[in-house]
Parts: sequence; C-alpha cells; structure tokens
Amino acid sequence: MEPVLAVKDLQVAFSDDKGRSISVDRISFQVNPGEVVCLVGESGCGKSVTSLAVMGLLGRGGSASGSARFLGKELLGLPEKELDQIRGNSLTMIFQDPLSALNPVFPIGRQIMESMEAHTSLSRREREERAAELLKKVGLGDISSIMEKYPHQLSGGQRQRVMIAMALACGPKLLIADEPTTALDVTIQAQIMELLLKLREETGMAILLITHDMGVVAQMADRVLVMYAGQIIEQAPVFDLFDRPAHPYTRALMAAMPTVGRGREHVLSSIRGTVPERYDQMTGCRFGPRCPYRTERCGEPQIDREFDTAGRGPEEQNRLVRCCRAEEITADAG
Repeated sequence: MEPVLAVKDLQVAFSDDKGRSISVDRISFQVNPGEVVCLVGESGCGKSVTSLAVMGLLGRGGSASGSARFLGKELLGLPEKELDQIRGNSLTMIFQDPLSALNPVFPIGRQIMESMEAHTSLSRREREERAAELLKKVGLGDISSIMEKYPHQLSGGQRQRVMIAMALACGPKLLIADEPTTALDVTIQAQIMELLLKLREETGMAILLITHDMGVVAQMADRVLVMYAGQIIEQAPVFDLFDRPAHPYTRALMAAMPTVGRGREHVLSSIRGTVPERYDQMTGCRFGPRCPYRTERCGEPQIDREFDTAGRGPEEQNRLVRCCRAEEITADAG
C-alpha cells in the first residue's frame, strides 16, 4: 500500500540576522490511506514547522531539504504554481487559530466556495449548494445565516467547524490538523474530534493530527509519532505506545497525564526543565539534560532503533525509538 504522505530525512532551517538554526532535524515518517497519525510533543519541538514544510508555507527565511512525497509527487522544491494545484484540493490544512486563518472581510460562504472555484468546474449555484452541504455535515445549523456571516460573528467552535468544512470542500486525500482544538473548551473539543473521526470514516481521507494532548492522542490515533527538539524520538501503534512507552520522554508525558480512577492524593508528575532553544547544536540525546535515566552513553549521537517487541505479535514490530537504554528501562519498569 503506497502511503499518502512519505517524509524522508526532512530538515527545516531558518536564517536571520543571528545566523542559521535547524528546527526540524532529518525526520522520516509516513501516513497511509485512511490512517490517523498523531504528531505529539511539547510546544517548541518542531511539530507545526513540520506541517508548514510539507505544505510549502515556511515563509521568508525558511528552507526545507530531504523529501516529502504526496501521492508519489515530491512537494519540496515544487514551483508555487504546481503547489497551488495541490494545496486546498487533495492536500488541506486546519490551522491552530481559525479566527486568524479566516479572512475577516469576506463572508463564510464565499470563503468556503473559493477553493471549489479554483479546483473544480462547478457552477456558482453548485458551489453554493456544496458549501451549504458541507456546513450541514460539520454540524452547523441555520446554514443560510452562517453563509452570510463574517468570522468575528461566529463562536470559536463554529469557526473551527467552518475551517473543517473549507478543508473538505474538494475531497482531500490528506488533512493536516494543527492543534485544531487548542482554544476550545473540553466539550467542544470532544465534538470536533468525534467529527473528524466521523468524516474520516465517511470520506476515507487520512489525517495528520498535531497535538500536545495525550488524551486527544488516545482518542484519535492509529499510530503516534513522538517529537522532541526537532527529532522524532519514538514511533509506535497507539495501543502499543500507551501500554509500553519506550523512550523516557514518552514515559514522562504519560506520567504527566491525568487518569480517571486515581485518588485525590495522587500527584501528577512534571518534566523538569524546558525544551532547549538551540537543540541543533547538541550532539547527544536532546532529552538527556532532563532525563532521570541519563548515563555517559546518552552524550553520544542517538539513532533510531527497532524496539524489541518479542512475543507481542508481528503487527507491533514497526516500533522505532531513539534511545540507547529503551529496552533496559522498559524491562526495569515491567
């Protein structure tokens, strides 16, 4: 099965008056048809930059190297005109803040129809009908009123649903969702996540979901990519990851997650320190300065290792972890 998106040795760098810094350091992963892959990690790890590189939206000062193939077509270095034929069509993205992503001076209906006008041969009437159908599909009522309103006249949950409708306008093969529920309350967040899963079932599109919330990962993911300081430090099927986290950073994220059933006396763990700012200059494990399992070996360059899942089934053999002590640590933890 050919992946919808295949990223290999992707490196993203930014240059300014202070010099050049690497934000994403030679990461590789893929997203298969109909699959939900969650890219998870703390703020500042390079998650959003990864998605912007794939979309060709790095902006001034940003550059990407390596490979990002979408449906077999290389995206990196593709001329802007050719990228525009793909973006908003078969490859779409939902941004973190819908209020800033939506155009404040155009009504909602016009903004949804814009991509259809660029990528389809539908008539204006057909585009209007399609836009209304999409707004209904994402759970909005009073469609005619919504079509005429401007972004500032909608609630946060309504704006996020509008963004999803826009992303689905041309029937994408891959939807990239960059923390789409960050500014929403818990109830609306759950509704949006359930909506994305329902739409995935109905359309068959793949989803690359970027988040820092392990609860969202548990609800949404088929596979998980754990990112730290510009590197993917663990890749695993979601149930395997939660059952047996291999990297110390992943274990720390799990320990910091609230869990139903624990008493009031339970104190959540925290990860000491912060993500280093210039992590591209580090030679050893980038989590090393914060890691309770650090040894001298951790000061050496780390590579992706196949994690030992002996006896756990062939479907769980595709685990990778960037830690020289992973098997030792998980064995000690039971």
